[in-house]
Amino acid sequence: MTVDQVFDAWGISDLQRAQLLDQSDAAHQVVTINDAVCRIFELDQDRATSWIRRPNRAFDNRSALDLMLTGDIEQVRLYVMYHLYNA
Repeated sequence: MTVDQVFDAWGISDLQRAQLLDQSDAAHQVVTINDAVCRIFELDQDRATSWIRRPNRAFDNRSALDLMLTGDIEQVRLYVMYHLYNA
């Protein structure tokens, strides 16, 4: 998927898109995160999107999307990659 396709799947606003893309290497990281979460959920984009938006204890009850929007894309990427390869 392209970054625009990921953003469409996540259903995020233009403002959120701009916030994410304003960060260094964000487009690549967003695509990587989405791909990894989809693989964790057996290629189910709906479940992956739900996970991205759902509060998570690992992120102090914030969603992965909220964390990414505040500049912590790398933390989300590391968390997802760990669970992809170590689950």
